[in-house]
Amino acid sequence: MEVEFWGLMHDGVIDAITGEVPGTVSLEVSIRYLRQQFVGTGTGFRIVLANGSEMTYCEYDSAPVREFDAIVALAPEIGTVDNDASRVTVNCVMGTLTLAYEAASIFLDTGEEVSPSEIAAASKTYWNTWANKNR
Repeated sequence: MEVEFWGLMHDGVIDAITGEVPGTVSLEVSIRYLRQQFVGTGTGFRIVLANGSEMTYCEYDSAPVREFDAIVALAPEIGTVDNDASRVTVNCVMGTLTLAYEAASIFLDTGEEVSPSEIAAASKTYWNTWANKNR
């Protein structure tokens, strides 16, 4: 299971979650600066998790939340990622999002599928440009 792309989505905010656990879940993530590295207009990505068996968000010092609308209302902002053999932990600004799924597909918000390597290249391009501008 490829999970590194979650870390490349840092600063992204989860705007919507649809589907069901267990099953397929779709997350809408707004991250304008990364999305602008791709052709077309848009503000984010759609991440589709296949065969999801867990999705829990827990703000620090709070009870875990599993209801999708409640998670979205907390507006988790993605930071870094950790994983073990069965789970992915997305470390957010105010808590952690724990996920278990078999496979992930990433799409631009306009529908075109992109690979984790394309996300990595776009992120590298953005941050290299940013570094050069801010010397």
